[in-house]
Amino acid sequence: MEAITLGGAVGWYHPANGGRGVVVVGAHGYEDLCSRVTLRILADDLAAAGLPTLRLDPRDTGDAADLAPGDDRVAAWKADVVAAVRFMRETVGVAEVALVGLRVGALFASAAAADLGDIDRMVLMAPPPNGRAHARELSILARLVDGTSGGVQTDGAIEIGGFRLDTATLAELAAIDLTALPRAPAGKVTLVGDVGSAGLGRIAAAFEARGAEVEQLPFTGYARMMCDPTASEPATEVIAAVAVALARDLPEDRTTAPQLSPGRIDGDGWSEERFVFGDGLAGVLCLPTGAIALRRTAIWLNSGRNHHIGWARQAVEMSRRLAEYGVAVLRFDLAGIGDSPARADTPAAALYHPGGRVDVDAAIAELERRGLMRPWLIGACSGAYQAYHTAVDDPRITGIALVNQLCFIWDASYAVHLSAWMRARPHEFESEQKRAEAAEGEGETGSRGPLGLLWKLAKRTVRIGLDTYRRIKIGAGGGGRIERGFRTLAARGVAVSIVLSEGDKSESELELHTGPDGERIAGLPGVEILHIPNADHSLSPVAARRKLARHLIGRLAGDDAAEGAGAAAPVEGARARRPASGSATGLLATRGMR
Repeated sequence: MEAITLGGAVGWYHPANGGRGVVVVGAHGYEDLCSRVTLRILADDLAAAGLPTLRLDPRDTGDAADLAPGDDRVAAWKADVVAAVRFMRETVGVAEVALVGLRVGALFASAAAADLGDIDRMVLMAPPPNGRAHARELSILARLVDGTSGGVQTDGAIEIGGFRLDTATLAELAAIDLTALPRAPAGKVTLVGDVGSAGLGRIAAAFEARGAEVEQLPFTGYARMMCDPTASEPATEVIAAVAVALARDLPEDRTTAPQLSPGRIDGDGWSEERFVFGDGLAGVLCLPTGAIALRRTAIWLNSGRNHHIGWARQAVEMSRRLAEYGVAVLRFDLAGIGDSPARADTPAAALYHPGGRVDVDAAIAELERRGLMRPWLIGACSGAYQAYHTAVDDPRITGIALVNQLCFIWDASYAVHLSAWMRARPHEFESEQKRAEAAEGEGETGSRGPLGLLWKLAKRTVRIGLDTYRRIKIGAGGGGRIERGFRTLAARGVAVSIVLSEGDKSESELELHTGPDGERIAGLPGVEILHIPNADHSLSPVAARRKLARHLIGRLAGDDAAEGAGAAAPVEGARARRPASGSATGLLATRGMR
């Protein structure tokens, strides 16, 4: 797998010698987080079958460059598909190009293919028949993911997990109708979805009327893939079926390997390089540019199984913002998450596995190879777990930012709860989705009825029981270990930021180990505790993410950078405990930015 850049778009290229190249265009936002591993495995399998494959992140998505406000996103996405097809033909040198589009990617990739008129094969995975249908489906998904706060916003936008499609983009997508394209997107089209449904049938009929050869395949495991980024199950049956469909009647192999340019994009005050390091780990290094002096280095770790862009794309946005103030940031995927393949010993969860420490060590070594020493570690939830335990043992770490850490000690109680949730969530989501779709016309969504209530009560009972077990166990002899770890960090001069969403379960986890509001560690040199109001566990609201960004700039870039960002005033609504006086790392938590 190699990183490439196509203007502002980026991609991961999976090399092979075959004469048919494949461009894979994924879903947007939350659906991209859920389906990332499925499409990465698909690309690996296609390459193994001899088909060179490019997974594309169009502009304004993933690791790609941002568009300017007011730019036509859909026009840019279609142009990026065209650039990817050109890359396959001109740089890779294939005789044929196939396109694979998932969800909204199926929409605009089909429109681009119809404009081109020279795509040989097309695979559309869970394609909405048109942009309006896609918006309706997203509004249902948003309510399942975010509850009543999800779906259509007051300004008409649709938001899921902090990922937003604004009204202009929705209008641009609404203009795409797969049943009314001027020509079929390819001579041979495979539709993967709900076989027998009216929507898929209309698409098939329209393509056949325009001369395409169409086959339909069931999307087995779709709901289980889209249930949640962390609990997502790769759609293995579909991966195999699509690989077979695209490998039919392959043209002759190519004889030369393409010469690829570095996977680098530049922004205002930052430059990013994408690469593979260590044991196949996918990473992105964001560096300050121009006259900006390098102040610090940081490593951004995965939260759950969200790949390295982060929930609501916050890891991308904050990495670039930090680089503007002189902080170099490496964001990467642990093995088995996102763009990094699993190792033989990587468990399905890949969150609290000891192998995570091996991957963090590889990231530190990669930075040292580039002359970037003594980094901070930034992590949320499971990423915070990896950050804390690495820092306690590794003297190379100079600071840690722990965001909503739900677990400090991985034990049987957590393992049972996480394993049970990961097994149950795909099936729960599948039933929720069916109920939501059936009830859409009546204005009802979510887990309703006696079965849904029993499931919620069962989960609550298990959670309370496990929490009680943990408190008894820690009180009977496990207590003090985490507090001692924080004291070790303070004695070594390591800066510590603990960021908590008010009301989040991470507050009780911190209390369990360090007393109410972390009182037993709050006075240690370098320790800072910040509470963010009106925020969920993943910091979906924009205001919550801004508060975190302000805090990180203040701590990593220093007082002068925070002041230069117009940040002297406290962040509205945030509560912060300041480090003990005399700490070399005692920077005000409420430094802001504009």
